[in-house]
Amino acid sequence: MTTSDALETLLAYTDAYLRSRGDATPIGDPIAIGKKLVDELRGARQFERMLRVAELVSRRDPEDVKNRRLYAQALIETGKVTAAIDVLQAASQRLSKSDPEWPEVKGLLGRCNKQIFIDAVDKTGPEAREALQQAIVSYHDPFKEAPSANYWHGVNLAALLVKSLKLGLPIPAGLDPKTVAQNVRTTLEATPLDSLDKWCLPTLAEAHLALGNWDEFERYIGEYVRDSGTSAFHVASTLRQLIEVWDLDKDCGRGQGVVKALNARLMKLPGGQLVVGPKELREYFNEPAPPQGQLEAILGVEGTKTYKWWQRGLAQARSVACIRLQLGNRKGTGFLVRSGDLGLDPTDELLVLTNFHVVNARGSGGAAQPDAVEVIFEAADPSITYSVEGIVWSSDQDHHDATLLRLNQRVDGIKPSTFAKQLPVLMDEPRVYIIGHVGGRDLSFSFQDNMLIDHEGPPDGKPAIPGVCRVHYRAPTEGGSSGSPVFNAHLWQVLALPHKGGREGMPKLNGAEGAYAANEGISIQSIREAIQANREGIACS
Repeated sequence: MTTSDALETLLAYTDAYLRSRGDATPIGDPIAIGKKLVDELRGARQFERMLRVAELVSRRDPEDVKNRRLYAQALIETGKVTAAIDVLQAASQRLSKSDPEWPEVKGLLGRCNKQIFIDAVDKTGPEAREALQQAIVSYHDPFKEAPSANYWHGVNLAALLVKSLKLGLPIPAGLDPKTVAQNVRTTLEATPLDSLDKWCLPTLAEAHLALGNWDEFERYIGEYVRDSGTSAFHVASTLRQLIEVWDLDKDCGRGQGVVKALNARLMKLPGGQLVVGPKELREYFNEPAPPQGQLEAILGVEGTKTYKWWQRGLAQARSVACIRLQLGNRKGTGFLVRSGDLGLDPTDELLVLTNFHVVNARGSGGAAQPDAVEVIFEAADPSITYSVEGIVWSSDQDHHDATLLRLNQRVDGIKPSTFAKQLPVLMDEPRVYIIGHVGGRDLSFSFQDNMLIDHEGPPDGKPAIPGVCRVHYRAPTEGGSSGSPVFNAHLWQVLALPHKGGREGMPKLNGAEGAYAANEGISIQSIREAIQANREGIACS
């Protein structure tokens, strides 16, 4: 059983128990398992699930302050900051300063107010300034009580003091960011690293950043992100701090290089997710790579290779298009393909592949008709809008759930997606990646829990539908990601076209009994074979 399978089993068991209290089973104490799951789901950045389990645990054990604090963190991560403040303030009133949860709760209150400040359009307006002051107080109180224990509060305090000074805002009397940062640095460098937690390295790195020590900053960031125990949650949290508070993404020198390197690392980690706007993605693609020395300092000897892999993913994103209702909202996603790769003539014509349930000739099943949509490659050039000339081929939802579109004009300057010639060997626990307009929003890369679970391809596949090879994978998708390409991990080649999802139970493939939470796609090679069969005059649905 894979880690993902075990997590799904525990989730289902704990959820069922906590919703309708039953006797404990040999799996263990459901409430204890639920509390452990909250932590594991945080590490995997599955915040909606984390919120659900923390809520259920709170109903059974409302006095557990740690669970309430993690519940608040899930609220923050899902955009419910003011609700998180209510939970945290109630928890803090029950705690003495000697309770180990007190600094944790105060720190999260600082995080809440910091987020309100960051989200403010006018950072110098009264609401933003009040939030910033509250954040500074929330971080300062625990640091003042125990600087050696609450070092992460100290580094957040230093960062916000630096931010305040950059904006020309006043800071509390007696507080100096360099003094705070030096205090944090001295404390951590005098303490054996193996006795500190995972956050000590990024904290030490940030302290050096506040002191202007770039070489030391990059060295500690590198040790941190290369550590096998560093999760996507850790890297994403550090990236958010470096971008939102330190503005490193706007630093045309070494700062941008650090952000790019961390983005590349995040994409390699299970649970990482990156959502970028089209403008930002075009900037990423066109900007020069960080110097090799910087990549190696942060990502190790494989740094250049990792960054090139990330760049290849960015290039593939350019071939992904939003399919939008004319003068309306996004309907779904499609991607550019070369006709010859599907066995069609002329071989160099560029077409767009999407789902049948996104676009089909009759508009059946909630789909749009081809003359009602327009296609835009937002990551390449959002100023060019393509209308659809017609449908080259389609297969209904009971078969390949695919529609191949011909556009009204030639697409220039965008390379089509490349196809994988075969599906991965399952014993290697391969991963998949999805690029699409999830939920009709900006282009996003999906890397959460993205294990390829099973498929009906060779050598052991047993397709249940003649001519259709289904693929099951775990990668969170929702409405709007329909029509997105599903890529393999190493070469960014298209494996499949999404078909449907089954969070509550997708029947297993190849005659296996039972069900699991999974998404289902149709392999790109079975779509290719169906198109070729149709071209040769063989009946095709």
